[in-house]
Amino acid sequence: MGEAFRLGGWGMYPTTIVGVVLIVMATRYAARPDQARLHAVRCLSVLTFFVSCLGFVTGVIKTFSSIDESVGPELGNFVVMGVGESLNNLGLGLTTLVMAWAAVSVGAARSRASSRDAELIDPQAR
Repeated sequence: MGEAFRLGGWGMYPTTIVGVVLIVMATRYAARPDQARLHAVRCLSVLTFFVSCLGFVTGVIKTFSSIDESVGPELGNFVVMGVGESLNNLGLGLTTLVMAWAAVSVGAARSRASSRDAELIDPQAR
């Protein structure tokens, strides 16, 4: 895991930071489900996805711009290795999204169970 983080480059840092905040908010939603927390989780999910995509794109740009004419027949190997390293950003982002939405699923189940257990009380009944 540490090697994948290193290979992913600088884009792994913002992806990790946003992903950890996302997981914390999703865990808070799982503990006490409400719409405000769910809205924050949705927004952080989109941000996590965009940050991981940004890390991937900048890694691919760096890969392509680092290739010079002296590479020769190993060009394909360099491109595949560079794109593969850049994909670590997407892998981290998707991993944090899966963990967060697993927690959201727990919160949604708890929310449904608590609303099903609630009874309506007729104020006119004696």
